[in-house]
Amino acid sequence: MIVLKAVLVSKDRDYISAWFDYVQGNSSGLHVRFTAFSQWDSFRDYMNEQEGRELPDLVIAEPEFLNNWLSNGGEASGVPWLMLSEGLEEVDEAKRLMKFQPLPTLLDAVIHACRQPRRKKMHRPGQDTLSIGVVSASGGSGKTAVALHMAKQLGLAGYAVLYLNLETLDSALPFLEKGLSRSGQHHPDAETGLSRLLYDLKVGRKESGKQLQVQSKAVDGYVIRHEGLKSDVFWPLSNRKELLQMTRDDTSNLLRYLTDCGQYDVLILDGDSGWDGRSEGVLDAADAFVWLVEDDISAMHRWGQWLQHAERTKPDLYESVLDRSRFVVNKYRDNVVNALPRPDLHLDAVLPYIPSWKQLSQEEIMLSSPIFQREVKRLCAMLVQDDEEELKQTGRIQKQDRWAL
Repeated sequence: MIVLKAVLVSKDRDYISAWFDYVQGNSSGLHVRFTAFSQWDSFRDYMNEQEGRELPDLVIAEPEFLNNWLSNGGEASGVPWLMLSEGLEEVDEAKRLMKFQPLPTLLDAVIHACRQPRRKKMHRPGQDTLSIGVVSASGGSGKTAVALHMAKQLGLAGYAVLYLNLETLDSALPFLEKGLSRSGQHHPDAETGLSRLLYDLKVGRKESGKQLQVQSKAVDGYVIRHEGLKSDVFWPLSNRKELLQMTRDDTSNLLRYLTDCGQYDVLILDGDSGWDGRSEGVLDAADAFVWLVEDDISAMHRWGQWLQHAERTKPDLYESVLDRSRFVVNKYRDNVVNALPRPDLHLDAVLPYIPSWKQLSQEEIMLSSPIFQREVKRLCAMLVQDDEEELKQTGRIQKQDRWAL
C-alpha cells in the first residue's frame, strides 16, 4: 500500500487532535500520514527541510499560514494545497476546504486532493494497437516475469496480444519452449521468424525507400501461437549477433510494422536495461511503459542515475518517457522502505514478492501465481483503459471496488 503524506496547519490544537483521533480510528486513514503544526516557525522549518527529499503530497493550512508559505517559496515547490477556510477568504473554490464539516468528508477531500502522479498517456477504447514496454534501470528486476504475466492476462481478457522479447540474452525461452513443445504443434520455421521478418523489412525499405509495405496478414508467417500465454510470440533469435546489430531505426521499424499490421490489440515489449539501439527504439516507439523498480538502495540509485543521464543527454526523450511511464515496485514486501531517487517521482503500483519463484523448475509455477495474477490484472486495467465509464461499457476490464478482469 502506498501511503500519501499530508501536512495540516492550524492554530487550534483541539482541531488538530480531532483530526488525528478520527484518522487513527478509521480505515481510510491508513492511506494518509499526517504531520501537523500549530506554529508558523515549525511549519516553515519542516517544509524547508523537505527540499531535496520526497515532498508532501498535500498541504492543508489556515489562511495566515498558507499565504506566508506560498509567498516564501511554497508556490514554486509544486506541492498541492488547500486553504482550511471558514468561508470569508477570497480563494478559488477548488482550493477551499471548509474547516467545520464532518471529519469523514474532510478526509475524503484530502485523499482526492493529494498530489497525483503526472497524467499518463493512456490507451483508450477505439485506439489502434497499444504497445507496452516493460523496462527497468536494473537487470534482474523481473521484467520478463511481469511481461509474460501481462501478455497472459490480457490474452485471457480477450485481447489479441503479441509478446516480443528483445533481450540480448533472453530469459523467456525456457517458458516459451516448454509451452510450445507440450502443445504438440510443429513449427519448422519457428526459430527463424523474427530473423526473417527483420531481413524482409530491411529489403522492403531498400526497395521502396523508407515507406514500409505492410500486408495485414503477413505477420502470421513469422509468429507462433502460444496457448499457455494466450498470445502470439516470436521465437527468440538464436544468433545473438543479429540482436547486437539491431539499430534504433531497425527496432522502430519493426515495432511500426507490428503496430500497423492490424493483427493485435496489444504488443508487450520485453528488452534489455541499457542504452543500446534496441532499447532506444523501444523508448521511442512504445505507447506506455511499465517501469519496474526494486525496493533496495542499489536499485533506487541506478534508477536515479538513469533518469539523470537521460535528462542531461536526451531531455526531450526524458520528458516523453516520464509521461508514458507507470512506476511499479516489483518484489514488494509490505512497505517501501527506501526513498525514491527524486522528489517528483511517484509509485503507481506494486507487485508482490513470490518466495516460491526462488527455486523455479516449472513454468506453470511462475505463470499461475494467483496473488501475482491479481495484481497484474490491476496493472493491465490501469494501462489499457482509464475512464470508469468506458470500463463499464467495454466489458473487458472492469473497475469496481478493485480491478478485475
